[in-house]
Parts: sequence; C-alpha cells; structure tokens
Amino acid sequence: MDKRILIKEISDLDFDPNHKMGDINDYSIRKAARGILINNGKIALLNVIKINYHKLPGGGVEKDESINEAFKREVMEETGCKCEILDQSGIIIEWRDQFKLIQISYVFVGKVIGKIGKSKLEQGEIDKGFKLEWIPFEKIDKVLKKDNSSNHEGKFIQIRDRSIFEFYKDRLKGF
Repeated sequence: MDKRILIKEISDLDFDPNHKMGDINDYSIRKAARGILINNGKIALLNVIKINYHKLPGGGVEKDESINEAFKREVMEETGCKCEILDQSGIIIEWRDQFKLIQISYVFVGKVIGKIGKSKLEQGEIDKGFKLEWIPFEKIDKVLKKDNSSNHEGKFIQIRDRSIFEFYKDRLKGF
C-alpha cells in the first residue's frame, strides 16, 4: 500500500475553541474504513434524515479484518453494492473527547461493480433514518453545505466527510 496522506485532524476544539480536552490516555482507539463510492457520475451518500446530515458509506473495522475488507463490507451493507477500490491514499483522525475516542478513518475511493442490490442497515442506522441517495458529482458540495446537525457526532461527521470530498474533489472526474 502507498503512504497515506493525513487529510484532517478533527477535535471538539473545531466546535468550541474553549473546550478543555480530556486526558488522551483515557481514550480508546477505533479504526474505520469509509469513502467515496462512485456509480455512473454519482456518489453514494447516506442521508441521516432524523439528525440532518449526510455521510459517506463506511464504519468500524472488525477483528481480524483488513481495512480493505472492512471498506468493501461496509459498502455492501450500506449500499448493497460490490465495489472495486480505486484509491486509498487518505486518512482522517478524530479526537472525540465526549466519547473518549480516537477514531482513525482510512479513506477510500471505490466504484460500483455489478448491479446495485439492497442495503442491509443495522437497527441503529434505521432508527436514525438512514436513506441511501446517489448524488451527481456537481451537486455534492451543495448537499453537504445544507447539512446542519445539532448532534455532536453529526458535527464530527459533517467536517470529516466534507474534508474527504475536498481532498478528492479535483481527482474524482478521473475515476
């Protein structure tokens, strides 16, 4: 694998400059795989309807699972699609003080292979109103800028996923 580029570090200080971060020795570490999934000039976004934000497909890496396997599994669960990985050069680090968590997201770009199937969302995702949407490249910025989550986790996700799009924005047309 090529060297990864740090896209962004995010912390509670991004929302509140006066926040007093806790002791990082109390934090647990979570590895995640997420990214941009492309299909015919459109990108998969999960609209988290009840919390008012969109997110990229992805989630936690399970025990004994590679980050590549985790990305493909999460894409399949959340979009019903198999994918081919086109790029895996980004990384995002989130210092989530409220949850005493350091989340390391390994970022991918993938394209759909085969037919789009049916999502298999977890109950928590269903409860939050997750709805898969395919958004044209040229409308992604507008969609993400309209999001306005009042949820603490949603604020992290909004910054994270907008940062991922900014990082890949100029390269997406080449995929």
